[in-house]
Amino acid sequence: MAVALASPFLFVSLENRTNSRSPGLSSFRVFCLLPSCHRGGGLVGNVPPQPLSSSGLQDCRLLSSFHSFPNRNSYIPHRVRLRRVSLLPLCSASSQGDTKSPRLRSRRGKGKKAPAPVAPSTPLASLNARIDASNKITDDCTDDLPNSDFPELNGNPLGRKILGKEVVKWVSMGMAAMASEAAAAEADSDHDDLEEKIASGLSFVMQAQHYLNINPMPSGFEALCLKASTHYPTLFDHFQRELQSALGKLQEEGVVENWKQARAWQLLKLHAKSGSHRVMARKASESKQLHEELGLAKSRIAEIQASVDQFVSKTLELLQIERNAELDATQSELNAVPSVEEKSAAAGPTEFLVYHGQLEQEQCDTICNLMAVSSSTGLGGTHVVTFRVEGGHRLPPTNISPGDMVCIRICDIKGAGSTECIQGFVHSLSEDGASISAAVEARYGDPIFSRLFGRPIRIDRISALADPTTYERNVEALQQLQKLGLHKKNPAASVVATLFGDGPDICWLALHGPPSMKKDQSSRSDELYDGLDESQSKAVQLGLNRCRPVVVIQGPPGSGKTTVVCKLICEAVSRGERVLATAPTNAAVDNLVEKLASSNLNIVRIGNPFRVAPAVSSKSLSAIVESKMASFQKEFARRRADLRADLRQCLGDDDLATGIRQLLKQLSKSLKHKEKEVIDDILKNAQVVISTNTSSGEPLVQKLPAFDMVLIDEAAQAVEPACWIPLLKGRRAVLAGDPCQLAPVILSRKALESGFGVSLMERAFNLHDGNLRTTLSIQYRMNDVIARWTSKEMYQGELVSSSKVASHVLADSPGVKDSWTTQTPLLLLDTRLPFGSLASGCEECLDPAGTGSYFNEGEADAVMNHVRSLIDAGVPPSSIVVQSPYIAQVQLLRDRVEDLPNAMGLQIASVDSFQGREADAVIISMVRSNSLRAVGFLGDRRRINVAITRARKHVAVVCDSSTISNNKFLLRLLQHIRQNGVVQHVGSGEKVPSLPSRGSRTSNASAEPANR
Repeated sequence: MAVALASPFLFVSLENRTNSRSPGLSSFRVFCLLPSCHRGGGLVGNVPPQPLSSSGLQDCRLLSSFHSFPNRNSYIPHRVRLRRVSLLPLCSASSQGDTKSPRLRSRRGKGKKAPAPVAPSTPLASLNARIDASNKITDDCTDDLPNSDFPELNGNPLGRKILGKEVVKWVSMGMAAMASEAAAAEADSDHDDLEEKIASGLSFVMQAQHYLNINPMPSGFEALCLKASTHYPTLFDHFQRELQSALGKLQEEGVVENWKQARAWQLLKLHAKSGSHRVMARKASESKQLHEELGLAKSRIAEIQASVDQFVSKTLELLQIERNAELDATQSELNAVPSVEEKSAAAGPTEFLVYHGQLEQEQCDTICNLMAVSSSTGLGGTHVVTFRVEGGHRLPPTNISPGDMVCIRICDIKGAGSTECIQGFVHSLSEDGASISAAVEARYGDPIFSRLFGRPIRIDRISALADPTTYERNVEALQQLQKLGLHKKNPAASVVATLFGDGPDICWLALHGPPSMKKDQSSRSDELYDGLDESQSKAVQLGLNRCRPVVVIQGPPGSGKTTVVCKLICEAVSRGERVLATAPTNAAVDNLVEKLASSNLNIVRIGNPFRVAPAVSSKSLSAIVESKMASFQKEFARRRADLRADLRQCLGDDDLATGIRQLLKQLSKSLKHKEKEVIDDILKNAQVVISTNTSSGEPLVQKLPAFDMVLIDEAAQAVEPACWIPLLKGRRAVLAGDPCQLAPVILSRKALESGFGVSLMERAFNLHDGNLRTTLSIQYRMNDVIARWTSKEMYQGELVSSSKVASHVLADSPGVKDSWTTQTPLLLLDTRLPFGSLASGCEECLDPAGTGSYFNEGEADAVMNHVRSLIDAGVPPSSIVVQSPYIAQVQLLRDRVEDLPNAMGLQIASVDSFQGREADAVIISMVRSNSLRAVGFLGDRRRINVAITRARKHVAVVCDSSTISNNKFLLRLLQHIRQNGVVQHVGSGEKVPSLPSRGSRTSNASAEPANR
């Protein structure tokens, strides 16, 4: 029996080759052409037609309209397209005995059975009858049918609107049967069978026919069933949902630990990313794209879409490479944390405050031998689990604090983790010090989550914990970008066209917008906003211009970027616009919320409530919901307590107890329903929604109507896939940041070298001949001596200093003594002595903990000495920050400062963590000092730019000038300090006297004067 396949299209290739033995006979080959592959007649991409039968039509006579094809001795193929014609199973002589005629139902009479099967020619006769009845055969080999004949047959899955409820149910039943067999193969670990069942393209459609035929077609809907049965996007969509459901049941039964990691699901996702799938399931007909609105030719639209496809394909690969690197880093960090037994053996006998099962713990990032005692549901279904110390003891000394990302695992008697990691965040530490609560992402029914109760638990704080949610949302954003593209349903179509098109054809970027958009009459091009300089006002005006789909605002250090961003948001809201504002990190988001808090805007901060800064917690969604539901929660708690009391009294009566339990369930449902209503109302009325890039992928945000403007702050720090999560929700985009400061953190060298570290802002910076960008040109932070270096090295000399800050120094601050130190804006503390030798103890050392970081004890001593001199001069410790690019040096400095009196409030941080902040005095420990003169990532121009430009009045660089000067960029920094500041050699023992007057410098053997 030939393959049974129904299709409204039939591809007939008439080779009509003359047979020498039987002149006049022609051979016919029949193919099925899926509607989803159809693009104006013919095949799309590299999807070849699949032969239905190699012998079933050898003896067939083509009747009816097929007679219009003459028997000609030629090799020209002819294409016949039959509308609403279905090809029934074809019978061959060798399979007549096994052939069963399909059960047919009458359109009018329900339940009527098909007549008994007769001769094998019946199916072919039925085919010819349908052909004759249709009278809709196109006999032209060159003209194509218009797309309007089949408007619904595009890459969208067909839903109830087209197919109807009965047909959708029929398709779902068939795909459920197919998914059940795939799940069974998964349970049996039969991967070969899985690969046969889960395919893509035509193979998938053929596999599905058997399962669809299990259930009879609903009466009267046969034509729609036939249409759905060969529509690949529809079948694939139903199968995906049914497979997810089937694998979820396996997870509940404990057969698989995580359904997303099941081989069947991974195989399905692999096919979903394949080229053939994308061609056949692409959502797009050109007639529905924004040709007129974008003002671009169809050919240009196709080029832009091709650029999107190429970008998505490449970025998905790099994203997976980076994901693997993150997983490896997480596992390495988990493996590096020893068990409690290993710690105790290494540390030797030590007196501890807390004992757990005879195992001792020191203050660290790990707590062992905890017991899960309760679980509650928080906002949005988050589960908060409370853990207590076994035996009722207090928690041991620990560095873990609320908001920290943690890994929760079941541990063995030695304290080592024995199960997979459950990711979570620390919710709170109890006041009595006996319990810790964590919000976990696992759900009820998860086997690992269920096993947390009744077993000893280990909690580790992991800084490099790979976040699956971030990865999944990045992938989803890329897939949505490709799927929506320039489609008219995509609110960000103009943004996509701008960021993936480059050239003179997008001529409306500089002066006017797309032809369909009216000129923005509210733009005030000649007006300066209150409190803003000319470059800042220009940035706000461009951001408010509705005719500009994308605006890039570069904010050099101290130029007032945050002020501009806040002013832009306030002005947009005053014009009735809704704004989505995001940033890569929670710290940047909280900073933005704090700046906007006094603006009287209706702001809602979306995101994990446990990672929101206390200063802005009142603006978080969870706090607002809690406030609005306070009275309802009180009434809910009272009614629940009454029902539970009634339940305890009715335990002997099963019927009453069952009824009360049902009431408790209804009460819980009413709480969830009320919570949903409140959340919907809050977000509906919010003028500004603020979140991290990743949190903007929350369903709560994604289901909201499109925003008028999406603004991404610190956009240069975000990888491009993360930026597309919020951008696809807005009609226009504003990217604010500085490509000359820190770039995204990329773990994989391969991904970095392949371009994954290039941010969207950096890529957009030079598009369209730079017409997208504007730069803030005046800085209000640094002394001009500091600012001149960064202006020349990073900003082509275009960054100028405001007269208000150009000459300010530490000595200008109240209570600060006037000395050479407090009058010096730039200071080099050189560990290389004047005669070329290195000061004692100033060699770099590799961190023995295996982190790969470096520390330098001699530089740490020099830093502490300079901190002491600043404090003695009257500089408040809170106005001083110590930075180092190396985390091992940061930890060493934190240990040293504990021995420094009067240093309360002194800040010590890595360069990366201090971006966006500032201080009066900044001290930088470079660390590197070696005979090879290797500088490592100190050569990263952007990192050094960030380190230097955190200072307002004073910068002290502690380094080995011999090693540092091996890098040309760093050499120019040292030369700038020598020419415009002071150099002091560490360990020389010579003192520099107080300066007689401001602006002059005295010199001796250990201090080099500034040469102005």
